Amino acid sequence: MKKEKIIPFEEFEKRNFTEEQLKRIHKRAQKRIALRKLREVRESMGISQYELSVKSGIPRSAISEIERGKRNVSVVKLNKLADALNTDLKIDFVKRK
Repeated sequence: MKKEKIIPFEEFEKRNFTEEQLKRIHKRAQKRIALRKLREVRESMGISQYELSVKSGIPRSAISEIERGKRNVSVVKLNKLADALNTDLKIDFVKRK
């Protein structure tokens, strides 16, 4: 049995996806990372989705969908969530790769 050479992940991406596909994948991944941070902060503070809902005025089901990346969320709602968590919302514009 022949061993396959291990290649860097970036090389794997280039071999298996077009530039356009990679852009979409990376954009989706960045969105999910940002929304995962919301859940991590909430859980680290010991706050349930229901409690966050009461504090922010955003329905619990919407918070669940936002955290799972199933719902688009406005900056206004993100600010409400940040306020309810007693945190600041930071949005950063960075140069594209």
